[in-house]
Order: sequence, then C-alpha cells, then structure tokens
Amino acid sequence: MPTVRIGPSYTSLQRYNVNDDKYPLFVNSSHFTGYITVRLQDHHYKNDLVKKTCPYFENHRRFFSFQFQGRFKPTNPNRDDHLWTFDDVMFCAETESSVKPPMGSKFAVQFAKFIDPGFNADEIFKKKRPWAGSWVICGMNIVKVWKADSNNQSFDEKSGKITSDSKPAPTFNNPSPSLLPIEPWVYYGKHHLEEDTKLIFPDKNLNASERRKYFLAPSVRQSYVFDPSHIYSCDFFNNFTNFSTMNADMIIKFSMSKVLNNQPIRFVCRTKDGDAIFFVIEIDYSDLLE
Repeated sequence: MPTVRIGPSYTSLQRYNVNDDKYPLFVNSSHFTGYITVRLQDHHYKNDLVKKTCPYFENHRRFFSFQFQGRFKPTNPNRDDHLWTFDDVMFCAETESSVKPPMGSKFAVQFAKFIDPGFNADEIFKKKRPWAGSWVICGMNIVKVWKADSNNQSFDEKSGKITSDSKPAPTFNNPSPSLLPIEPWVYYGKHHLEEDTKLIFPDKNLNASERRKYFLAPSVRQSYVFDPSHIYSCDFFNNFTNFSTMNADMIIKFSMSKVLNNQPIRFVCRTKDGDAIFFVIEIDYSDLLE
C-alpha cells in the first residue's frame, strides 16, 4: 500500500493513517496553520490491516480526497500588508527529480485543463522538482470560507493540542505570527464539505465551476487575498487517478509509478517559485515495487 506523510515542509513529514478522516493531521508551518486529511478508495493492496475506505466515499465516485482546513498567515514578504494573494498560492503535484511523461501526455494535460482551466504543466520536464498544478482557488473541487472565531481556542505547543480558552483574537501587525487558531474539524465521515464562497463574493452566488473560471485571469487572482481572519476549507479529488494502485485514466491510460521514476509524489501547497511552502502531502508507493 502507499505510505502517506503530511507536514509543514519537505523535511518535516509525519506518517498519516489514511482514511482516518475523523483525526486529521494538524500542521503549523511558517505560512499556514490547519488540519489535513488524506482519503484513498480501496486502500489495501498488500495489507488488509489498513482502513480500505471510509464513509466519505459512499455514493461518491472518487478515488481519493485531499482535504484541508486552515488559515494563511500574513507572511508574504512582497507586500506591505504581508497578505498572500490568490495568485500567490498554488497546489502542485511534484517530484524531487525528473519524470517520464507517458506517450500522449499532451492529451492528459488537455483533459486536466478541461476540468480545471487553470491547470499548468509547463514545468513538468524540469530536472529538479518538476511540477504540474493549479492555483488553490482554481484547482480545488470544493472551497468553503468562513470567519474564524479566534476567541475560544489556543494551541498548547507542549502537548500539541488545541484547547478552548478566552484569549483575545490575534492581531496581524506581526508579519510572522507563530500560530493562527483554527476551529474544530467537523467535515469527516459522511459530513461532506460544500461550496460556500459568500465571504469572497458577497454579491455573487457562484458554483465551483463558475468560481474556477472567474479566477482564471491572473489580474483577477491578484486582486483577492487570503484573509488571515478567515478559515479556508478545500477538498481536492477526482475519479481518474488512483493512488492505491498508481494507475491513471486521463484519455490515455498509464502507470503513475513508471512516470514517477520510482519516486514519491508530493502534493504541495506552495508559491509558484517554491520559496514559500504552506504544507506538503507525500505519497510513497515504494512497497508496490517490491
């Protein structure tokens, strides 16, 4: 079975129990505070002791789900207000070294662009950390945003737990706050996340497809920021890449393990230049090669 690790950076990853979505991993990186869970349908392959699935997949044709809930810290060094714009933050699939794109890969890219017009694969042939992906605001299947209630939570760094208290909400004058408290995780099991971007669009009621198209232009993305006082919850999934078997069907069928050159694949929330890392999800399939 693939081994999944999650963490705030490439060098600080913790193994995660796939499909245990009631207990997401808490991540507090330099630029992001939040919860992350990974779900894989039919996650058993060689080991029957792991959770093969979870209620999330019932009545939903999806092979996987990467879901997060958190707050983006005001740590952008390129703006006076230190806020990250929607054009700064991407969600990319990458490897450490070069990959071997399958024959007909241009059709797979066209397929991905049909689903997410913001999908970008221009850097897939790089020798060092090749990547393909999209902006978070375009690439996520579901986005929900709500105002954070920062008056009733704090983080105990010694125990690693979030606790309730009555501390005042943090201010954002400090460009490098250590933590932004987040609210309890409730979107697990059959409690699915639903699109809700009213805080972004007070005068619009856009569905997910309309939201993706709206933010396709860089100038539009640059005019919106990730508000540190808001909690952003996103779910990324599809029914054509199977990370339990490492097989994909995107007009063309191919084995992802061959494409990856026996490397783990990482899904990284990062800036386009990679200078800022918000969080990392790594899928290591080395045991499938044994």
